[in-house]
Formats: sequence, structure tokens, C-alpha cells
Amino acid sequence: MKRNRTQSIIFSSLEDEVRIAILDSGSLEEVFFEEMDNESYTGNIYLGKVESIVPSLEAAFVNIGIGKNAFLRFKDSQGKQTLEKGKKILVQVKKDPIGSKGPQVTLKVSIPGRSLVYIPFSKHIGISKKIIEKDERDRLMKIARESLEEGEGVIFRTAAYGVSAETIQEELESLRTLWQKIEQQFKRGRKPKLLYEEPSLVEYILRERLTENTREIVVDNEYLWHDVVQGISKFKTGFKPIVRFVEEDAFSHEGIYEMLKVLYTRVVHLKSGGNIIIDRTEAMTVIDVNSASDTTGSDVAETSLKTNLEAASEIARQLRLRNIGGIIVIDFIDMKSDTARNEVLKRLSEELKKDKARSYIMGFTRLGLLEMTRKRSTAAIGSKIYSNCPVCKGIGLIEAPKIVYQRLLKDLQKGFKDEKIKAAEVEVYQNLSGILTPDVQKNLSKSFKRNLKFSFTWPIPTTYNIKFSKK
Repeated sequence: MKRNRTQSIIFSSLEDEVRIAILDSGSLEEVFFEEMDNESYTGNIYLGKVESIVPSLEAAFVNIGIGKNAFLRFKDSQGKQTLEKGKKILVQVKKDPIGSKGPQVTLKVSIPGRSLVYIPFSKHIGISKKIIEKDERDRLMKIARESLEEGEGVIFRTAAYGVSAETIQEELESLRTLWQKIEQQFKRGRKPKLLYEEPSLVEYILRERLTENTREIVVDNEYLWHDVVQGISKFKTGFKPIVRFVEEDAFSHEGIYEMLKVLYTRVVHLKSGGNIIIDRTEAMTVIDVNSASDTTGSDVAETSLKTNLEAASEIARQLRLRNIGGIIVIDFIDMKSDTARNEVLKRLSEELKKDKARSYIMGFTRLGLLEMTRKRSTAAIGSKIYSNCPVCKGIGLIEAPKIVYQRLLKDLQKGFKDEKIKAAEVEVYQNLSGILTPDVQKNLSKSFKRNLKFSFTWPIPTTYNIKFSKK
């Protein structure tokens, strides 16, 4: 397995909220906010009760005690287990609620550890595709067959590579004991309730993201420092990155705030001078690649390929960083040869291997668009750090100043029909200053035969405020 990347993990505490940034060779790859991620249910195990069964949806709705009924697809049922209204079932959340939709749950329960995932209801033995050496795969398969009990299954994660049989068996036994406690709670319980909750964000990151490529961990809080050190010891990784304490805000010290600005931009600039434009819709995410000022190639074909290769790497990073999921369509710069297209596909595939989320590339369409999907279990970071603009209502467009001006004239005409009205003070947004010039203001006063006073202090570009006066 190739391990030539250098990773840093930054832990920062601000007003008791933990924030975590992961850097790969100095480039921001992922960011987590404890307050936002605490809203996640993914991985939690519940005692649930079937509320209703909907054959037309091939699904059931399950009360798990969180206020929103969970959605259980028939295909996520366990074996031949039947679903009946009012029946008590043990479920695990596989996808967080989005909008008005409740979480998706499954009866196929699994409990993740650092090196392996324990599956209590399956005899399946799986090994991460990233472990490609036959000897290592054979070794892990042998450990599983010697350690598993009847009816158990396991999936070895990438972190299992090179881990001793003793350490793997200890972790398996720990997860087995945890499962037995969960099962006992389920048998005793009657009402919907939480049986198992995913660990704290700090422990989750150390379990899921700590690798032997992690050279350094930066911490700015004493309590965090102890949690990190204990977490590293708990997982018995066999390697220990440097844990560095800084007195100031670690995000500021490591330049994370500046790196985070890219999350708020639609256009992402490439080092070559090109750019990618990311547009999200309800149905899919569309990404456009442009060469812009990139003229480094000897001809158009070379420039296009060079920009597309750089864009493929950056797109994979942006998908991870923004946690974009679902259908993704990429419009690369047009490439005439299959060789160039295959080179771009290869680069994108390699970069997506860094991603914990599962992706699938369908390939190029007849129109030259690349289609792919990315499966995520938690909400995109955009839904956590953005809210819809109260002016444009989230569509990104507002009325042109001329349209607002025409509405303003109609409202003035309507108000001045009352002959007792002698004057009006009008507050408008500053973008009307190009229309409401001093000359136009004078002409309006003459036209209406009223005293009009305009100011460009109104905060909303699509509305205005008129104060009519009888004096």
C-alpha cells in the first residue's frame, strides 16, 4: 500500500465547541464542527417500533424516539425478518434526516472499530479494497476465521493493514462485548429509545481519520490535549504522531480560517490559472471546468488536458471538503481523444480513493459530460454553514433595480391620489442610485407636484420605505 501523503489534524476549542480540520500535505481536506455534527444520528442504534408499513414505497416508518419517524426500506431488512405494525425492532441510522424527511435506518446493524467493523447478524468476511497485497489479505482472512463465532461477520478496514493478530482480536472482543450490552438493553426495553451512540467527535476523528501518514496533531486546549493523547493510546495504532500544543487559537495559528473561505465561494481558482465553478441544485451538483487564463500548454489540446487533470484533483478535494453527495455532473474542457479522457478518468479515480465516502464514476456521456455519484451519510457542510438569503429566497436572483423603480413610481402615484398628502420621504437601496439621479429626483418632484426627499439607506434591494406626510 502506498503511503506517501503527509497528514496533519488540527483540534481547536472555541467557547466549548470543538472544531477539527484535516490537512493533506498542507491542503485543507475536511472540516468538522462539533455543534453542527452533534445533530448527526448516523451510526446510532435504537429500539424502534414500527408505526406503519407502506407497500407502495416498499418501506416502513419506525418511531425511534427522536420526534421524526425513521424510514426503513424493505431492502434494509434483515434476512426473512417480517415487519408488523407495533413490532419492536432494533435499527441503526444509516443516513441523517434532511429537511422534513426523517433519518433512514437499517436492520443490518454493524459496529465500527478502528481496524474492523463488527457485524453481529452476518457471516460475511470483507476486506478493504485499499488493501491489495494478497499475503496481507490472506493473513486477515485467517485471523477472521480463527476469531469469529457462529453467525458473526467482520469487515477489515484499511487501518487493519499490518496490525497484529492480538490487537485485532482484542478489538473484536471489545466490539462483541459492546454488542452484547446493546442486545440486552433491547431485550429489556419496551419504548423507543437510544441504545448506542457514536462516540465524541474527538474519538470519532481519531478512529476514522488517524493514519500512519498523520505526522502531527495540533491542539489549543488542555482538556482536548488529554482527550487526544488518551484516544491515540486507546486505539493502539502502533505509531504515535507528534501532539503539539499551541497557546493561541489553533485555527488561526495554522491558517485554517483563510483556507475555509473557499467553502463560501462558487468559483474555485486553480494554480494554473483555470477555475472550476460549483453549482448545486435540488437534483444534482453541476461542476464546470474552465481554462480561463491558463495558456501554459503548447497547443489547445495540451492546455485542456493539463487544466482538466488539475481540475480532477481539485474537484475530488472539494467533494470531500464540502461533503457533496448524490448525482454529480462535471463539464470538463472538451477533449478530442479517448486517451486524454481516460487520463482524466484515471486521475479522478485515484483522487477519490482518498475519500471515506463511496463514489462511483459512470463515465463520459455522448455530450462529453462526466457522470458520477458520491454517497454520504451526513448532510453537506453547505447546509450547516449557509442559510437561504431572505431577499432572493435562495434562488440567487433578485429583481433588477429598474423593476423596483417602476413599482416605486406606482406606489407614489397611488399615495399622492390623496390631495392632503403634500410630501414623501423615500428610503431605497443603494443600487437605485444610478436611476434616481439628482435630476430624476427633481423631475419627479415637479411631475407629482409634491416635495420628495430620497435617501439610499434602505437595507433590502427589492423593497423600499415611503413615509407620506400631510405637511
